[in-house]
Amino acid sequence: METYLRKKWQHSNRLLSWCALAHCILLLYGCATVSDDSSPGNAGSTDEISPPPNFTRGLIPLRTPQPLYPLRARNLGVEGWVMLSFTVNENGIVIGNSIETMQEEPQGYFETSATNAARRMTFENTRGQPIEDIRYVFRYELEERNSILVEPPSEEIEYRDLISKRYITPDYPEVALELRIGGFVVVSFTVTEVGTVEDLQIEESEPPGVFNEVALRAASRLRFEPRIVFNAPVRVENVRYRFIWEVPD
Repeated sequence: METYLRKKWQHSNRLLSWCALAHCILLLYGCATVSDDSSPGNAGSTDEISPPPNFTRGLIPLRTPQPLYPLRARNLGVEGWVMLSFTVNENGIVIGNSIETMQEEPQGYFETSATNAARRMTFENTRGQPIEDIRYVFRYELEERNSILVEPPSEEIEYRDLISKRYITPDYPEVALELRIGGFVVVSFTVTEVGTVEDLQIEESEPPGVFNEVALRAASRLRFEPRIVFNAPVRVENVRYRFIWEVPD
């Protein structure tokens, strides 16, 4: 009888030991799974993509306009950045039709705003010749990163500057193209309350008179999101726009 009880007790101990061992194995496996799932390497869909550095090819920015924060992105609490590529001419001015978007994060929010800001940039170009493939990053960060919208955003805008809606590439006059003549024209005009252009005038042209006609024709087709002051669109006079013609290679 004593031998039978001893064997039964030993069998029970072995069974309990196996159960405890199995429980420990399951516990360790669960911890490892949680650790793997929560590691940064497996959270690819939520990782933020850091913007690349600027690449100005040795040029020094003299004027870097602060881009307007797009209203839709602000209302949705979206932050991000845009990398643009463009050419700077010998005078340090960004050539408008050379601006290209290299990368935008997230897509669909900031490209137009960044392009408008890049058009107004100027650089110190001591080389005296156009410099291509300048890379510049515009960043968009909200003042209150953790703010949460409780109520639907208002459709009214207290203030907003002009925003280009349509970019026009002017025609190249046949005579100038045949003679391989390049140049530029600065056009001034008024932007109306609905974003159309009127009162066009030539402010500066080089060489004089060669590109004036095509510049005025192109400027008349420009369209803008109008400037808004105290929730109402207003006319903006003496807006200046530069068109540039470069002789193709």
